[in-house]
Amino acid sequence: MGKLRFGELEFSIMKIMRKLERATVRNVFEELGGGSYTTIMTVMSRMADKKELFREKEGKQYVYWINQKNTASSKNLLQRIQQKLFGGSKTAMVSYLLEGDEELSENDLKEIEKLIQKCKKEKEHG
Repeated sequence: MGKLRFGELEFSIMKIMRKLERATVRNVFEELGGGSYTTIMTVMSRMADKKELFREKEGKQYVYWINQKNTASSKNLLQRIQQKLFGGSKTAMVSYLLEGDEELSENDLKEIEKLIQKCKKEKEHG
């Protein structure tokens, strides 16, 4: 795994946390396939300090999970990523997600199209 830029590691951690639901730093480190263990630990600790993640000590390590009720933090994380990685451009961020490493299924594309149509209708009537 190459060095991640600001925000990319947080985004990757959140993606892994959504997948695993509860995880230790070691679990996240293994899912990422490398990188710096201490950097991951520091970022996860800071995310807990910002209430984006919760944590509790189990033995000698912390177990983390996403703070589902703090949607403001989740939005704040996405806004920071959008600003830092994509210069604030929503189009660039969506393009990055659509053109990422993972293949989008036909069902994914249909769901994305539905979301776009819904957004357009809300703009017309709002």
